[in-house]
Amino acid sequence: MVRKVLIIKTGALGDIILSSLSFKTIKKFFPESTIYLLTKGDFKSVVKNCPIFEKIFYLPAGRNFFKFLEFIWKLRKERFDIIFDLQGNLKTNFYSFLIGAKERIGLYRKKAGKIFLPKAVKKRDDLNPVEHQRYFFKKIGIETEENLELWIEEKEEYRNFLKKYKLEKGNYILIHPVASPEWETKRWLPERFAEFADILIEKGEKVVFIGKGREEIEEIIKKMKNKPLNLSDETNISQLIFIIKNSKVVITTDSAPLHIGAASGVKTIGIFGPTDPKRHCPPEVIYIYKKVECSPCYKKKCDKMICMKEIKVKDILEKIYERNKL
Repeated sequence: MVRKVLIIKTGALGDIILSSLSFKTIKKFFPESTIYLLTKGDFKSVVKNCPIFEKIFYLPAGRNFFKFLEFIWKLRKERFDIIFDLQGNLKTNFYSFLIGAKERIGLYRKKAGKIFLPKAVKKRDDLNPVEHQRYFFKKIGIETEENLELWIEEKEEYRNFLKKYKLEKGNYILIHPVASPEWETKRWLPERFAEFADILIEKGEKVVFIGKGREEIEEIIKKMKNKPLNLSDETNISQLIFIIKNSKVVITTDSAPLHIGAASGVKTIGIFGPTDPKRHCPPEVIYIYKKVECSPCYKKKCDKMICMKEIKVKDILEKIYERNKL
């Protein structure tokens, strides 16, 4: 009998959110088992309210080797029956081995990782994140029809946050124009974001900018004729999820809000350039991507940015009209 199951999923934010499908699948397949999660403290607000987990273990921050060993020893004493490594990198493959379980199942990319997983499935780059999860479970003999889900508390403070800015469910469009600082190539042109937002406002829409990078977003707003609401750097993860969940439409780069929008069931449009939408975009999301000769390149910096320059304002407007009949 399988009594205790440990799931390893350590990031990133968008991937944690999309893994709700896997969490639900494992619980459904092991309904009588106690399910645990190993992740990073950065994602506590995303997973802490998930009813699937009996307990969540957070990797110790920093690089203290002795603290890490102490943590691993603590997990070993739990005596898990099965470990599912859903992260599938060499580090987490090794964690699975160190923690130990009667059965270790997981994804791997590098051949060395396969050594640590008696039952291993090689990662594929030709499937989107949702299809990839279904593929993994099929390979290990588990059929799944589960969907994405978010477990966020409907706190009064979140509702008050919306009220503060006169936002109501379904009456505003979100624009997330930024990406991780190192990914300059994931950003669409600032002047086009400005033109796009102006057109929406002129059509009577309430436009809200979100994301980390206030200075960058303010540069976009300076190029606008109209005034949007700027909530950049104003939200924590939980507030960000809540504001996305209650929006009318989300327009975003290839970043976490893309996955939050997909899991929320909100109409979401993703702007892709250097990365492959067939690999990274959830099937629930509409994406805009111009297949130029050099894309996908996965370069984080580029002087030409041809892939992003090819995307016009009308391309996004057409998708919004098509999906929302604005």
